[in-house]
Amino acid sequence: MPVITIGGNDGITLEKKREMVKKVSEVVAEAYDLPIEAITVLVQGYAKEDIGVAGELLSDRE
Repeated sequence: MPVITIGGNDGITLEKKREMVKKVSEVVAEAYDLPIEAITVLVQGYAKEDIGVAGELLSDRE
């Protein structure tokens, strides 16, 4: 059973998460030749002060 973890900032809506999980699940199920019910997707959201890019926090870029 494949488990896909997607991590990013908290800026995604619930509707967009639903859409993303559906599309990712479909692609992975097809690639593994498995039923979509065998695919697990974990969506992890991080606050901007918990993400560093290019040596600085995303919260400091605002």
